[in-house]
Amino acid sequence: MRNNKMYQMIAAAALVTAALSTGTADAAAAKETVKSSETKVASSKLAVTKEQILINGQSTAVSMIQAGSDKLIAAAELAKNFGTAVTSSKGVITLSGGKNSHSIQIQPGSKAFKVDGEERSFTTAPVMQDGRLYVELKAAVGALGGEILNDGQSVQILTKERIAGSFDSVIVDDKGQVIAVKDDAEQTQLLRLHADYSSSLLSSDNNVPNMVISPSGDTAAYTDETGQLYLIGLFGGQPYKLGSDTSVKMDLVWSADGKKIYFVQGDKQEKISYISIDTGKITELVADKVENKSEVRISADEKKIAYIVNVTGVAQSDKDSTEESLKIDYSGAGEQIYTLDLGVKDAKPAALTTSGDNKLYPAFLSDGSVAYLSADSNDNAKGAIKAVGADGKIRDVIADVDVTLSAAVNGNVVATGIAADGSNKVYSVVAGAKTELYSTKSDITDLAISADGSYVAIVADGKIILIQNGKAIEITK
Repeated sequence: MRNNKMYQMIAAAALVTAALSTGTADAAAAKETVKSSETKVASSKLAVTKEQILINGQSTAVSMIQAGSDKLIAAAELAKNFGTAVTSSKGVITLSGGKNSHSIQIQPGSKAFKVDGEERSFTTAPVMQDGRLYVELKAAVGALGGEILNDGQSVQILTKERIAGSFDSVIVDDKGQVIAVKDDAEQTQLLRLHADYSSSLLSSDNNVPNMVISPSGDTAAYTDETGQLYLIGLFGGQPYKLGSDTSVKMDLVWSADGKKIYFVQGDKQEKISYISIDTGKITELVADKVENKSEVRISADEKKIAYIVNVTGVAQSDKDSTEESLKIDYSGAGEQIYTLDLGVKDAKPAALTTSGDNKLYPAFLSDGSVAYLSADSNDNAKGAIKAVGADGKIRDVIADVDVTLSAAVNGNVVATGIAADGSNKVYSVVAGAKTELYSTKSDITDLAISADGSYVAIVADGKIILIQNGKAIEITK
């Protein structure tokens, strides 16, 4: 009996020495574990493999073991990627600090563990082997404040969870950075979101819902209730007045170079003007007294503008203007697209369309024609993307789905519509030809395209999805 006892003590001491030689906090934990139960010596080891996984988009080699039906990851290697310190005391290993400032207490062999003092449990108990602690990946990542993404082809660890919420009003730049409004917080927020799933708050100002972002993504413009135009830097700073004009300004649109803001002006939306960012000076472009203008758009070279006029009925009566003779002629009523050539002196606005369909989202195409969403008032009619040239000829661009939204930047056009199978499809339109980019059963409520056409952002059921080169990623949850 004495010899057997001596043998067990020698074996336990050897295990402690091996654990300490690793120089890790896990080794210290091994020492504590052995002290508390000198007679328990592992009879077999689990195979350790090196596997490549994605952590924040970067391929990283990590040590894994197979414990039953689950794979466990080396806790120290996982903690390193979170910037988390690993310590050990009395057989309990603590992971604390780091990017998300959580404290996790784990006891080898026990499914129970604590996160910031709250009880949680592993599906598979942590394993201590060769002085290293191995833990269940999903539970450990969640406890550290991260998230695991699995698209069916690969698994990726994010060291910080994606932001959650309901979003709207997206724009996207050539780097894949998305600016969007989060509208389910106590105060509406404007956030910048990235393809690596990270995010940052730009503003929670009360005017966020009215903000129009510059092409560079660093400045926002908005008007207050008096019509005064303001600018605000999105990297800090206070709003400041641009000029002193307080007339009504609607449908703000930045020029591609960020030096001007175009808008529909006046109580009756009878003018189209622009304001210089440098001087605050307003220049009128259209002041023909025709009311109900909207959705002003500028060509990429800033030589033309397009806009919509909502034509109302025309009153007709006899020469005495009696009430009995008064009639309203609605034959010419409807939304019509007008253009103005800014490069021609004294040019007058010209109507491109005369049809009675509803028209939305005008946009210049690369060939100079103007695309728009045509939506007939008939409930059974499908929405379609059409394009009209300077000669007034109209052609179909997308007519095989029920188009609901479209957007364009610098001649790059995207649209979404409901297909025959009930799915919502997203298309890009290049040189008059459409290409399907994405399909979902979710409702799409907004979309945007980058100036170079390389990125498309959509809002589907409140989540933001970024599309590039045929790949779609949900950057919010």
